Amino acid sequence: MEVHHSHHATHKKDFKEYILEFLMLFIAISLGFFAENIREHKVEKEREIKFLQNIHFDLRNDLVEIDKVILANKKKQILGDSLLNAYADGTLLNRLPDFYVFVKAITLRKLLENSNNGFIQLKNAGGLRLIENKKVIHDIQEYENLISKIEKLESISETTFQNFRFKAASILDVTTSTEMNKVQIIGSIDSIGFSRYKRPENPKPLHIRDMDQINELLNLASFALNTNTYILRSINDLKQKAIELDENILKEYGDKFD
Repeated sequence: MEVHHSHHATHKKDFKEYILEFLMLFIAISLGFFAENIREHKVEKEREIKFLQNIHFDLRNDLVEIDKVILANKKKQILGDSLLNAYADGTLLNRLPDFYVFVKAITLRKLLENSNNGFIQLKNAGGLRLIENKKVIHDIQEYENLISKIEKLESISETTFQNFRFKAASILDVTTSTEMNKVQIIGSIDSIGFSRYKRPENPKPLHIRDMDQINELLNLASFALNTNTYILRSINDLKQKAIELDENILKEYGDKFD
């Protein structure tokens, strides 16, 4: 019995078909690659916008805080000038109630407490690379540098005023000082300013041996107030930078915010 094998014709691909298959595969891979790039770019753009929206919120809060700090530092400067002028014209020790108020109130402070949630998120996520606007990047870096500068100046001022407090503690009478503390207006510096302490009606004499002690006390006040001048100047610079940065962010990205 003969077995007949069926013969199937095999199609042999020519070179053009190989090229066509290669091109189709290449196009498919390329389209997938481009689609993934577009998706990643969209995600990164959304993150960029979200980071900058949070920084915008930080800046709006900072501008409110900055105005409070500027006002407090201006009042502190006026108070300090009044203290030093009264010493210069020889009337300070004749105005003992004012002396107590000046010395106790001048040590009050309003430190800059900036909002930094957006800035921290941006830094932790390495988000600066996502920001396409180079001017915004530059302004963010300048803004953070100014805040760092102000914090250092505030630290110097606080150290000097701490020395002022120690010296004042050896000069002011503890009875009068304690009575003033008992009737002081408790609250934030924002709400009461430097009117926390009332003028004592019958202050006890100062504990001084000679005017050198008063001179040393007021020199400490003068040094601290000089630093306060630099703080005030830097905070004004910070305010202008905050306004400029916020305007640039809103101009470039504001219409994309939630």
